Amino acid sequence: WAQFIEVNAELDLRRISEGDRQLFTTLAEDIENYFLNTQFSATTNDLEMIVDIRLVLESVSQGGSQTNINAQAIFSNKMDQYFYAKGIQFPYSKGKKIVFSPTFDPLASFLDYYALMFIATELDTWDYMGGTPFFNRAIEQADLGKDSDFPRGWEDRWKKSRKIKNNQNLRSMIFYFFVAQDELRLEKIDAKKILESMSIFYENLKEIDHKIGSNKETLKFLDVYHLEIAELMNSLQMNEALQLLKVYDNENKKIYEAYIKN
Repeated sequence: WAQFIEVNAELDLRRISEGDRQLFTTLAEDIENYFLNTQFSATTNDLEMIVDIRLVLESVSQGGSQTNINAQAIFSNKMDQYFYAKGIQFPYSKGKKIVFSPTFDPLASFLDYYALMFIATELDTWDYMGGTPFFNRAIEQADLGKDSDFPRGWEDRWKKSRKIKNNQNLRSMIFYFFVAQDELRLEKIDAKKILESMSIFYENLKEIDHKIGSNKETLKFLDVYHLEIAELMNSLQMNEALQLLKVYDNENKKIYEAYIKN
């Protein structure tokens, strides 16, 4: 019933003294178990998501009787979702268990935030703007973090979740790309539906290019799926779309050019 089926957590302890490293003997395993055994939503239990987590421990400091940890982290689904987190700070003691709770906890809430972001982006591929409730929960989590005793990094997370949620053109692009991909897997393909979906994809890309210009999240998505997108655009004879992709996604320019020439 959990949303994640595979979690690979890795700790980078190179900046931590030998004496302090013994604090973290169970932390990676505890993070993995937290993702695997927490039900972040009672209504979305068949997502079967995979996530890699690399936590870079930067320093250990004493604040009274409390040990505080400063860190950075990278979260990835090995595909198009990649989140870099800086300014992570949380109190920690050896063997401390991570417990899911509606109240704010610096470490658990940090993990919750990224779990919610992954769920939101995944649900956007299932239903049109399907991830909105989870983006809203991530924003609420960041709001709590900003007002907590450990506010470092939470302003950036608040901005990030709002930015991705509000980029409705990209979210629409992603949804209609997967509508087309799902249609291609059917025994009886509806070519009209595929053309309509990719036409909406193209209109949204034009809007992003016009309103935002170069956008990191859009380019990351295109980088992962550019081959499928180029092949589909070519089969649909959407040359104008390929011309825009060639300019917008410069890193994969040669791929688009090859399809344009054909």
